[in-house]
Amino acid sequence: MVSEKKKSEFRTIIQTWAENNLVDYPWRKNRTPYRVLISEILLTRTKAAQVVPVYDIFMKTYPNLDAFMKMDFSKVKSIIKSLGLLFRAEMLKDISVKLKKNNNGKIPEDFSELKSLKGIGDYGVNAILCFGFGHKRPLLDSNFIRIYRRIFEVKPKTKTAKSDKFLWEFSEELLPEKNFVIFNYAVLDLGGLICLPRKPKCKFCPLRSICRYFFFLK
Repeated sequence: MVSEKKKSEFRTIIQTWAENNLVDYPWRKNRTPYRVLISEILLTRTKAAQVVPVYDIFMKTYPNLDAFMKMDFSKVKSIIKSLGLLFRAEMLKDISVKLKKNNNGKIPEDFSELKSLKGIGDYGVNAILCFGFGHKRPLLDSNFIRIYRRIFEVKPKTKTAKSDKFLWEFSEELLPEKNFVIFNYAVLDLGGLICLPRKPKCKFCPLRSICRYFFFLK
């Protein structure tokens, strides 16, 4: 059982750290549901640093949803080729067609409708709702799971951690009432910069004072 005091300390520390340490990714600027959607597709199983130049080219070519719905499939394949995983071009094409045909040219603001888009799972849906629409939504990927395990010693109740109901509920419990967008970005960045899967940089971590993993390392 994790105490409310520790949850509160976590929120405070992570948001304070975020004030000067968030990574300045282009998809975090001028956020719209469309820009967030494209970033989530391109970030699938790919490091953010690799995505940055491709995302910039994609946005110059298809700067808004109207342009995206008129996408040239061969051009999209060419733009994202350097990232590999070219099935994403098919995903983008399918999403483009579906949005134009079934959603009146708009990105849906409903969980089930978003999840019906090709290649968009629970994480992607919540990311679009949070970062694109400004809804208070939890996130859960390998970064969140690793940080929560190390700080709070929480573990999934099922074999598949990323779809574990307990972890999703725990992630939702940690969300602050305000600044939840910054909170989610901060956890993502802390996991990518400091709380690494291997050789975590614990001495630079702002959470070490409340971290069970760090406590046992000492």
